[in-house]
Amino acid sequence: MSKRFEGLDDVQWSLLEPSLPTWYKAGKRGPGRPPTYFRNILNTILWILNGGAKWKDVPTGPQWAPRSTSHRWLGRWTVDGTWRRMAGQILGTAYNLGLIDLERGSVDGMFVSGKGGGDDVDYGFKGKGSTIHHLCDNNGRSLAIKTTPANTDERKLVMELLDAFVIHTGKVGRPPKKVKALQGDKGYQDKNLHRKLKRRGIAPKISHKQQKGKKRGRPCSKPIDRFKIERCHAWLQKRFRRICTKWERRRIYWNGLVQFALVLSWVPIILQTLTGG
Repeated sequence: MSKRFEGLDDVQWSLLEPSLPTWYKAGKRGPGRPPTYFRNILNTILWILNGGAKWKDVPTGPQWAPRSTSHRWLGRWTVDGTWRRMAGQILGTAYNLGLIDLERGSVDGMFVSGKGGGDDVDYGFKGKGSTIHHLCDNNGRSLAIKTTPANTDERKLVMELLDAFVIHTGKVGRPPKKVKALQGDKGYQDKNLHRKLKRRGIAPKISHKQQKGKKRGRPCSKPIDRFKIERCHAWLQKRFRRICTKWERRRIYWNGLVQFALVLSWVPIILQTLTGG
């Protein structure tokens, strides 16, 4: 994408279009004004995501949709599972291209200031805000995202993140949907969590809380490389400025923006692989 975003090109649109509802393609609609083209709606939402601007500043033109229409569809696609389905299909495309490495995953939370207030905003260790819980693969690329208030125990979100990771490959058979090992910082040290991971066949690689003069347990054969999940956070915040601060008051709009950011983080990687660039 260029520095000045002017809308999705045809190749980018071809990756996202199959996940959207198909009723508008067949021309089946009721009386009244015809629906806005979904490509224009995605252009508008992506413009908000990239620059972090206010909804009232949405540009006008043939490639953009009205701000009220885009905002309404942002929440509607969160409720009906469109963003989740889009993430599953884009991850399936990446998996078919060999871009996902499930040898070892990483999990961590990212604090976001909640200046907008509303849902999923509370006082935590770092202040008033929300937490974006993130699961990435061995290459440091996003697999699943969940959002909660800032005072939520991150250990309780690990199993939900693993359940939220879905791949739709479009092929016969059950696709792999679990990492072989899961690493995290010492904040995820919990015996019950370890049991749940081992029950699923996932090896926990969690940093130990060291005590003075004591070394507990055998060290990992491969060091825990937390830089991958931290780098993944940095990639998302640098590219999508809207999720650096939570301005949306309602949960459905905030979750929609975060899930769409996960999808868009894979688009340039897939296109670079397909074009050989």
